[in-house]
Amino acid sequence: MYGKKFTRTAALAAALCLLLAGGVLAAVLGELINGHETYLGAGMELSKGVYWTGSDYQTENYIALDRNAPAYPVVVSGSKVCNYGSFSSMAALLEKQGKHVIAGINGDYFVLASYEPLGIIVQDGELWSSDAGHWAIGFKSDGSAIFGKPALSVRVSIGGQDFSLDGVNKTRADGGAMLYTDDYSGATKNKGGGTDLICALSAPLGMNGAYTLTVEALVTAGGAAAIPAGKAVLSVSDNATDGLKTAVAALTAGSTMRLAISSPPDWAGVTYAIGSLYKLVTNGTVESGLPAGTAPRSAVGLKADGTLIFYTVDGRQSGYSQGVTITQLAERMRELGCVEAAIMDGGGSTSLNAIYLGDSSVSQINNPSDGYQRSVTNYIMLVTDAGPIGTATRLALYPLSTTMLSGATAAFTLKAADDNGYAAALNKPVSLSVDSALGAIGPDGIFTAGGAGSGHVTASAEGLVPAAVQVNVVATPDSITVKNENGKAGVTALSVLTGSTTALTAEAMKNHVPLISRDSCFTWTAEGGIGTVTADGTFTAGAETAGGTLTVSAGNKSVSIPVTVTSPERFDDVRKGDWFYDAVKYVSDAGVMTGTADRLFSPDADMSRAMVVTVLWRKQGSPEPAGGGSFSDVPGGQWYSKAVYWANESGVVQGYGGSFDPFAAVTREQLAAILYRYSGSPAAGSSLGAFTDAASVSGWAVSAVNWAVEKKLINGVTDTRLLPGATATRAQVAMIFSRMQ
Repeated sequence: MYGKKFTRTAALAAALCLLLAGGVLAAVLGELINGHETYLGAGMELSKGVYWTGSDYQTENYIALDRNAPAYPVVVSGSKVCNYGSFSSMAALLEKQGKHVIAGINGDYFVLASYEPLGIIVQDGELWSSDAGHWAIGFKSDGSAIFGKPALSVRVSIGGQDFSLDGVNKTRADGGAMLYTDDYSGATKNKGGGTDLICALSAPLGMNGAYTLTVEALVTAGGAAAIPAGKAVLSVSDNATDGLKTAVAALTAGSTMRLAISSPPDWAGVTYAIGSLYKLVTNGTVESGLPAGTAPRSAVGLKADGTLIFYTVDGRQSGYSQGVTITQLAERMRELGCVEAAIMDGGGSTSLNAIYLGDSSVSQINNPSDGYQRSVTNYIMLVTDAGPIGTATRLALYPLSTTMLSGATAAFTLKAADDNGYAAALNKPVSLSVDSALGAIGPDGIFTAGGAGSGHVTASAEGLVPAAVQVNVVATPDSITVKNENGKAGVTALSVLTGSTTALTAEAMKNHVPLISRDSCFTWTAEGGIGTVTADGTFTAGAETAGGTLTVSAGNKSVSIPVTVTSPERFDDVRKGDWFYDAVKYVSDAGVMTGTADRLFSPDADMSRAMVVTVLWRKQGSPEPAGGGSFSDVPGGQWYSKAVYWANESGVVQGYGGSFDPFAAVTREQLAAILYRYSGSPAAGSSLGAFTDAASVSGWAVSAVNWAVEKKLINGVTDTRLLPGATATRAQVAMIFSRMQ
């Protein structure tokens, strides 16, 4: 078995190597991009395949069971036909019987309201439920399997008359008759009128045989009737044929009936059987007319050499697996070499479980679409009667498949098992090796990827079957995605505040397969004066507003994202700590002074005459002027026109001989005069005595300057100098207006 497993794994690795190099391997499910095979013990192999459809993924898992394997399939329900449970609870029932459960797959479709299976159940040769005309799969003790319709005939002879029954342990139809055993449930689930005959049954039922039913009691209450332990109930509807009702009416306690159950000869020798809603493949041909609809699916198939395939494909999970139609499922089973195949219950019931070689507990192999394992009515379990040997005979290595970026590390775990698949202690030294071109592995199982290509990590020990697992190393990925640390969505652009820190990470893919990586696999650069980025992707924004790019590279692949760095303040040239910060914030928040450009206040620039009157106009509420003004150099339609017209009409500004000179820098005494007139030209004392240049104040501005100094709106540029003819900056004007609150 080792040689076969190793050869198939090597072949799969070679195929994946081609895919990683850009090749295509077509399949029903799409393009194979990842997968692995592993031996489970007792003649079973588990395979996983991940496919790319062109828009999403398909993920399949299946177990191949050799016909001559020590393990064999059994069908298990709960303690009753209509009971249900998880894989673990069902496996526990078999463990109590001495069977070691290694793997299992969900079973037949069932009625959700009652958990009654649609088709047949045969357990250990006993008929638990009839087929109801559905397809079925039968397993025989010689390791062979049969796919088809059991077409069970269930007949009862009463008083010399022969009658056909609808079946065994199914809900009785109106007008029909059904035989129940205590395997069904605690009571029948019938509705409507009828007669229920409580009977002793001469022997457990099989798929072929004659039995005696001895009447012990008659119940005519109708509805559900209790099924006493160890007894059978023949339930006859009030709408059954007159002949059957007449025959039943003549029965009394002690009366006997003859029961006959038969199936086609090719179903003889079946020890376990389970129902199926749809046949998928017959004699190597896909069945036609199968229903449409995409969903998770499960199926069982038979190859020409007798190998059984227990198959699942997940679905309804974007980014993991889409699911398939029933026709696609059938085509995939044929593609796997199945000449016969039948569906099991899919959707949220899809479940494949197994104990990995060297483990002691079961693992959920597939990923159910509900997010958890749904309880179902029956399972097909793969079991062995052999117990643990206790001596390790083979090694196991995990993970089974690894695809990684050059420079990344991965940890491999070593385990051991005996010939029957049971976990066993490892008491021999083990050597770990890897194809040298791919990297290096230490005795602790840590592999560091170096070059590029596909190969194996191999574990070997004297006298033990070695283990080899697939490793794919990629030097240059197809794509790189930037994400916030611990974030799920990709970052395609970044807007941050000055001085902030953002932890970024990079993820890479090759042929749609995510690559294991670490920070050192990538190189980060920041351009455009946006800040700095460390080797682990931590970006620190600069102190200035800027725009640029962050670039991350691996091999010959790079991806860049645009980055915008902005200040939390309104203006980049006004910072906390500046003497005018509070003043600019006040005039900006009040809406009376705006910037000179986007995010610029220009605090050191001269304040023009037009700017001053515009600020006053806004402070006044931006009133509509009465006319067009009288200044020859103030045309209509300019940003300052209405403000100047209003200021002139209000007597706030007077101009020079018919001109206003809007773009001239306002002097300190002009500013005082404008503010003085705006305030109503109030009386003011003499407050310029401390200034040595007081005499240089123009005569028309003396009262205004006295008032402005007295109100502390304008201060001297020094303790002794006023400089009335000097220009005023925007920062100084903002300070003056903040004092006028």
